Parts: sequence; C-alpha cells; structure tokens
Amino acid sequence: MNNLLILLPLMIPIFGSLSMAFSKIIKDKYMKPAAVLIVIVNFFSIFLINNQVNIEVLHIIKMNEFIDIYFRVDQLGKLFSYMAGSLWIITSFYSLEYMKHEGKERRYFTFFILTLGIVMGISYSGNLFTLYIYYELLTLSTFPLVIHADSSEALQIGKKYIIYSFVGATFIILGMMILFSITGNLNFTGGGISDIVLYPDKTLLLISFLSMFIGFGVKAAMVPFHSWLPAAMVAPTPVSALLHAVAVVKSGIFALLRTTYYIFGPVLVKELNGDKFLIPLVIATIIMGSMIALHQENLKKRLAYSTISQLGYIILGILMLNPEGLIGAILHMINHAVIKITLFFVVGSITYMTGKKYINEIHGLGKKMQKTFLVFTVAAISLVGIPPTNGFVSKWMLGIGAMDAGQVLYIIILLFSAFLTAAYLFPIAVEGFFKKEEIMTEEGNMDPPKMMMVPMVVLAITIIFLGLFPNGLIRFIEVIVQDVF
Repeated sequence: MNNLLILLPLMIPIFGSLSMAFSKIIKDKYMKPAAVLIVIVNFFSIFLINNQVNIEVLHIIKMNEFIDIYFRVDQLGKLFSYMAGSLWIITSFYSLEYMKHEGKERRYFTFFILTLGIVMGISYSGNLFTLYIYYELLTLSTFPLVIHADSSEALQIGKKYIIYSFVGATFIILGMMILFSITGNLNFTGGGISDIVLYPDKTLLLISFLSMFIGFGVKAAMVPFHSWLPAAMVAPTPVSALLHAVAVVKSGIFALLRTTYYIFGPVLVKELNGDKFLIPLVIATIIMGSMIALHQENLKKRLAYSTISQLGYIILGILMLNPEGLIGAILHMINHAVIKITLFFVVGSITYMTGKKYINEIHGLGKKMQKTFLVFTVAAISLVGIPPTNGFVSKWMLGIGAMDAGQVLYIIILLFSAFLTAAYLFPIAVEGFFKKEEIMTEEGNMDPPKMMMVPMVVLAITIIFLGLFPNGLIRFIEVIVQDVF
C-alpha cells in the first residue's frame, strides 16, 4: 500500500490541471489561488514520498521486459523532485501577477500544473522506458505553453520545437532498441547494468550510447541541436524560466545522468571512449553559447544562449566520468536552475513594468528599479562564478573534476567561458545603474508588484545561502555519486 504513495506527486497535478481546465469546476475567481494551492500541496506530497523509507517500486503496466512502466524512489530522483517542486512554487507566485500581462491565464495554469506532474514522472521513473514515455509527454504538455501567444511566429516556433523533440525521440528509440536487444534490461542500476559489460560487440554498445546521449541532448540544447531553445523565447517569461531552469532542459540533463551512470555506467562509457566522441560537441556548446550570447541585444535571447553554454558545463561534468566531476555537474544542475530562473524573472519584470526588451533601452533603468537590478546583479555574479555565491561552488567542483581527469584544457575552457559570461551579463547591470537615465514619464520607484518582487528576492537570498552553506547539498549529492562509482 505504501508503494501507491509514489503516485501522489504525479496524480495531484494531473487531476489539478483537469479541474483547472473547466470553469464549472474551479470558478474564475478561485482559479489562481487554486493553482498555487495545488503546487504547494504537491510539494508536501513530494516531501512525504522522499521521506518514506519503506517505499520500493510500483509497477503500473508490465506487458514484457521492454514495455514496463514502473516508478521507484532513489536519491537522484529525490533531488530532482525537490528542485522542480520548490521552483514550481516560486514560479506560480510570480505567474499570478505576470500572466495578467499575457492573458489566457486559465490555459496557462492548466498546462503549467500538468507539466509539473509529468516532470514528477520523470523524477521517479524506475527504468528507461518509463523515463522515455514521460519525456515525450513533456514535449506535448509544454507545447501549448510555448505557443501561448497564438501568433503566427509562436506557431512556427512551436512546430520547430516539436520537430526537434521528435528527432531527439528517434535517436532515443534507436538507442533503446539496440540496448534492449543486447541486455533485455532497461532498469536503472547504480553504476550501470551489470550484464552489459560482458557483451563482446563494443561497437554496437557505443552506437546505442551515442544515439541515446544525442537524443536526450536535444532537450539539453547540446550543439548542434540547440536552436529550438532561443526560438522558444516567444513564450511568456514564466514559461521561459521553466523551460530554461527546470522542466525541459534539466529533464534532458537528468536523462543524460540516468543514461550515463545508471544504464551504461562510467566504467563502460570510458572503455567505449564514448566521452571522447562527445566532448568536442560539449566544448562547442560551451563556447558557442557564450559567444552568441555576447552579440544578442534582446534580453531574453541573451539569457537563452547563456543557458546553452551553462548546460554545456553540466554535460562536461557528466562526461568527466569521475566523482568530483559528477558532483560538480549535479550541483551546477541545481545552482544553474536557481540562477537562471532569477535572471528570467528580472527580465520579465523589466518588460512587465516598462515594455522594454532590449539592452539599449534600459539606460539608467536601474535607478528606478533598484531592487530588481540588484537581484539581477547577484544572479549575474553567481553565473560568472564569483564567491560567495552558489555558482562559484559548482564551478569550483567542476574544476576539481577537470584536474582529476587530467584535463587542463577543460579548466581553460571553463575560465574562458566565465570571462565571456561576465562580458555578456555585467553590461546589463552597468546599463541599468551607471548609464545616463533616459527620459521617462513614470515617477518614483518602478520595481514590480510584491507578488513578482518577493520570489526574486527569495531566489537571490537562496543564491547567496547556497554559496555560503553548500555542504548540506553537497553531502546529499555525494550519496548519489557513491551509488554509481
């Protein structure tokens, strides 16, 4: 009976979103409070599940060894569910005010909550088949959020998003079929499936690994499959924040972690030289993302290309195939989520209050939006990797992982990218605080309403707190790492 509790974080958002879709069930005046309540209740269910010691696995459908949908709770799933659940709460409060600016609020909150349930399915997937099912459902649930504006541009970008996602799905299916034909097993096991190393045809194993890594890498915006991500900036800012911080790209990272460390295992990946084939793409992801971000005048697009670069950091840590690199990768997955959602909230607040979307339009705006730009500065400092922020801690761990791997080149790339990160983020703060103020009709403070401002301040405090006191999170991650090495 306790195993059935695993379904709570999955089913609460699904039933909640179905109720949200019909005004006869949830009246218009109760819609927004109901959305926040559903997300908060769901977080308590996550906490309940993650602290139930006697929950093992729950099979939903098992037709054969391949078509087997089941869930289980492990340390990596717990961490991912906590990250998603907490950031969903913060985004829901921010959305209450911001979505007045966008309209179609009932549709937004319906798919916003539905997507949370699907991300929980990804968190608690017990095998690769279950993860794949929810991974593809994620594409369908986020599609209406991407095309929220219903403009011709949004519809075209929505098509691009679907095409890229389905191309990635094709690669994943190919890799899964090859793997299952070899092992007859798709279950997640710390350190990888034991029987897989005995298979003599390493070329076939390599094809399977690369196929799945590239397939999942599409949603993780790995070059050359990255262009859907900046295009998706047509979506409302809370959607952009979720796409870049939690729902889509981090689900891609989570799937890469599962594939590398719970299916193939670090020993086999190293034996196959799988990392050697992928590292050039990862380096290109880090450098190209930063270089292109440097030339973007649109604030949201600059952050989008920044995300591509930072995701490259995480993938690089995964492919270092050593404990320190993996700690750095998982830590940066969390830290980047907090940092980037903060940056997007700031940009959304600027647009909400002033209508401005480009860097050359924000001269002196920081003097009227002091709290907003202060939050941006804290997040920017963290993304560059300057202490005492959380970004410094995870990048430091990635640097240690690079040293343990004997790769000075990785450190040079990380430092060069950090320099580029400063070059494309700090000018925004400089434009806001130090450039001559443009003539504005608005008088006095222009910071956004409290419903938007408070989530940003909470996130900024979290950035500093995780930088000053990272040990608790690192110890949690070390348990994950010990399970796979």
